[in-house]
Amino acid sequence: MNKTTDIPPVEAAGDLVLQEVWRAKDTLSAAYGHDLDKLAEQTRKQEKLSGHPLLKYPPVTRKR
Repeated sequence: MNKTTDIPPVEAAGDLVLQEVWRAKDTLSAAYGHDLDKLAEQTRKQEKLSGHPLLKYPPVTRKR
């Protein structure tokens, strides 16, 4: 079992890409104590320091 998500290993299915994504997610999550708010705060800080927005949302237009 995966220690942080209790999801069975993907080895049985042979999906190495998915295994790597889960490993990266678990490592990143552990680095911030599994606290999504801390991770989001650090991401916003890095975004400001880089001068480049990480996400660009299209303008919202509402139909009436």
